[in-house]
Amino acid sequence: MTENFRTRKLADQLRAMGAVTSDRLHRAFAETPRHVFVPEYYLSRGGAPTRWQRLTAEDGHEWLVPVYTNTTLVTRLEPTTQEADGLFTGVPISSSTQPSLVARMLETAELTPDDEVLDAGTGTGYQAGLILHHLAGSERLVSADVDPELADPARRALATLGHTPEIVTADIRTRDWERKFSKVIVTCGLPGVTETLREAVAPGGRLIANLFPSMSGALAVLDAKEDGSLEGRFHTDGGSYMAAREQAPEATASPAEVSTEGHPTDVPMDAFDDHHFTFLIAAHLPGVHLQYGTDDDSPSTVMRRLTLPDGTWAESVYAPGAEPYIRAGDGEGAWDAVERWWSWYLAHDRPSWDRFGLTVTDEGHTLWFQSPQDGEAWRLPG
Repeated sequence: MTENFRTRKLADQLRAMGAVTSDRLHRAFAETPRHVFVPEYYLSRGGAPTRWQRLTAEDGHEWLVPVYTNTTLVTRLEPTTQEADGLFTGVPISSSTQPSLVARMLETAELTPDDEVLDAGTGTGYQAGLILHHLAGSERLVSADVDPELADPARRALATLGHTPEIVTADIRTRDWERKFSKVIVTCGLPGVTETLREAVAPGGRLIANLFPSMSGALAVLDAKEDGSLEGRFHTDGGSYMAAREQAPEATASPAEVSTEGHPTDVPMDAFDDHHFTFLIAAHLPGVHLQYGTDDDSPSTVMRRLTLPDGTWAESVYAPGAEPYIRAGDGEGAWDAVERWWSWYLAHDRPSWDRFGLTVTDEGHTLWFQSPQDGEAWRLPG
């Protein structure tokens, strides 16, 4: 099977599943070989912690076949530790995104040849290659990544395909951009839209980003107004990305002590599997993370714990035949928010992402329901 056949087959698969609808994007996938951008990657082989198999071009068919499937490929682990059996452990910190999600981002961007584009999160460079199929020239694209080790491989891969965009090492959230872009496509999860990123979008332009990680898979599609504000709805299908990385790691607060007194809760365990609900929690509790656990003494008892950046936490405990209850480490306020939003969510018939929107101004972020003019609205913290 030739490489050209593989790229065409992937493009056809994405069209058949509805991820690709435009002819231009179909051609982009059909003519952009993904394997050029992922000379090596890691496949999960299960276990706890997860064990990863490293595959490179030297592995031939075993390496090549997964590249041309609709699969996210992990390209970096930190730390990368090889075990005695040859597998690796480590936390994924970079990847080649699932092609159908890349397609969703690019279809939503509605790219034209005259666009000036910021590809915010270079990664392997594969998305940049797809974007360049839509543009009149390489000079119309700037691609940026916080990781300096990604720039050169991406630059070389793009050059083999005849592309020479500007690739910079920068934190896309804080860099002062010297130009404005008609399209800003962000491929890392952001806690919010920073002032410098908002100002990078030209009037009439569009910014697309996964907001409020890690508990949110919501994809914001925000258009820039003449007054410099951004406003728009969340995409029907959403899309999750790895959270944006810091250039230097932040200190982690020590966990708070547990409160031994619990109280009942009406929030069921499966509420935390409802991505539209967890989006609401993530929007109102900046930096919150969800952890899954079981009781050491009773494995059938499970917990859902929310942790906050300051080290406080709260968790719900679900034991067979018993009423769920809450315990907390100075995080009772977080659980109050969970119960309040669960009640709101049920009262509004479990609304999906696309019924919400966001307005971003120099004064902050306002989340709204149904309409920015006459719907319910909440000024978000942070």
